[in-house]
Amino acid sequence: MPRTKILAALGAALAAAALAVLPATAASAHDYLVSSTPTAGTTVTTSLPQVTLIFDDIVLDDGGHGALVQVTDASSKHYETGCATVQGRDVSVPVALGAAGTYRVTWQIVSADGHPVSNSIEFNYKGPAAGQGATGPLKKCGTTISAPAAEGTATVSKGTTASPLVIGIIATAGGLVLLAIVAVVIVVIRSGRKAAPTE
Repeated sequence: MPRTKILAALGAALAAAALAVLPATAASAHDYLVSSTPTAGTTVTTSLPQVTLIFDDIVLDDGGHGALVQVTDASSKHYETGCATVQGRDVSVPVALGAAGTYRVTWQIVSADGHPVSNSIEFNYKGPAAGQGATGPLKKCGTTISAPAAEGTATVSKGTTASPLVIGIIATAGGLVLLAIVAVVIVVIRSGRKAAPTE
């Protein structure tokens, strides 16, 4: 087998390995929620001046417009009293919650990779009423949030990160590519031995 063809095959195998790894990196690059105050699904019995979301990576501020957080009750009234602020991985919004009940925190942020991510969590509130709510969000903070990726009361919201199944498939593909590279190397070695002159 000509050495140029062997090298071409080896290069193709390496390129395939790179293509197998890149999707995994891109799929897992989006920020996702790791914790919050209040925690999803919990009950708050004291006054709550703000809601804080903590993500796995920095959230892009985008000149003060990198995050949009809305806090609503079952009747869709809004209880955020100011715009969300970004500090590294933390995103906070001031609130004045009303009557006891279930509240939803819906957010849209710009991930460290530059892509927008939206999702939501819910918590129960039984603290003192501090506000009456508004029929709509604060206009100065923006009004558009994409449909949450997975509404509900998940304790950890994974946004658009790669699932374990996807990671497993990619890892398997990577293993197959590695085996292909090993096979090419073996062919190169055997080809060199056959081409060597015998004494």
